[in-house]
Amino acid sequence: MSALGIVYIVGGAACVAYYFLIGLYSRFGLNISWIWPAIGAVLIAAGLLTRAPLPQWLRWVWRAVLAAGLALVVFLEALVISGMGATAPAGMDYLVVLGANVYATGPSPALTHRVEAVAACLDAHPDAIIIASGGKGDDEPISEAQCIRDELVKRGVDPARIVLEERSTNTRENIAYSKEIIGNDDARIAIVTNNYHVWRSLRMARTAGLKNVWGIASEYTGPTLFHFMIREAVSITLWFLLGKL
Repeated sequence: MSALGIVYIVGGAACVAYYFLIGLYSRFGLNISWIWPAIGAVLIAAGLLTRAPLPQWLRWVWRAVLAAGLALVVFLEALVISGMGATAPAGMDYLVVLGANVYATGPSPALTHRVEAVAACLDAHPDAIIIASGGKGDDEPISEAQCIRDELVKRGVDPARIVLEERSTNTRENIAYSKEIIGNDDARIAIVTNNYHVWRSLRMARTAGLKNVWGIASEYTGPTLFHFMIREAVSITLWFLLGKL
């Protein structure tokens, strides 16, 4: 087998191994985690076919598609990374906390990080109204907004300054329904979400017509971070193709 074939097979095996790693870490509950065994299967097949008597034009088409795909991923990940250190200037009018999964035992790690980020920055935004945004999924015990509120109250935040938005089921709806509550496109707004999610969230907010919007990136680390970054690249591509970015 050629060196290129070995590279393909090793890369494919790494993708499959990563699928099981993040699956065990997250109870196999991550969205589109199937992408890793799918990529792994394609790479392993490519490795096994490096010695097959295929037409040269087919090999060039495969290499062109692979190169274009890698270039697109690099470009999209540069966008994702550009938002991962986002902060907002002091004195925001609203802090919109985007929802994430709620487990039977409490908030998911992603949601916990978002709650901690908004709780940590309240001194810089003493007059800001907090909008907890997120509806209740079929597998969630309470709405994501209610969970955000409860966790903030546990951390000493006055419940009177928290407004619940419990209709949304995705980021676009988080933004749209929160915008309805705010009712002022000129308000100074900070969107609080995980670091890998900031760029797309801000892009959606500006597309929705919000004029003065910033991001506050909450820390997110661990083995699933790379998966979420790749998932963001997929989401950005889909939303762009749908004309929503």
